[in-house]
Amino acid sequence: MDKVKIHSLTLTALLFSSISMALYAGRNFSAGETGYGMVFVLLCMFRLGLVLYGFVRNRRLGDGGTEGS
Repeated sequence: MDKVKIHSLTLTALLFSSISMALYAGRNFSAGETGYGMVFVLLCMFRLGLVLYGFVRNRRLGDGGTEGS
């Protein structure tokens, strides 16, 4: 079965979502709600990881590279 690229709009939406979570985390830290801030920082980092993985995966599939190399 052929591998499918992740659509660029999906990656863009994940990127904007992670940026908004980072801004919301900053707002929570300034309001003194450290617990909520940490949760949103972790969610932001997770989403940024997904975006980076998607870009790397799309580039690998676009170049015709194999999984083993």
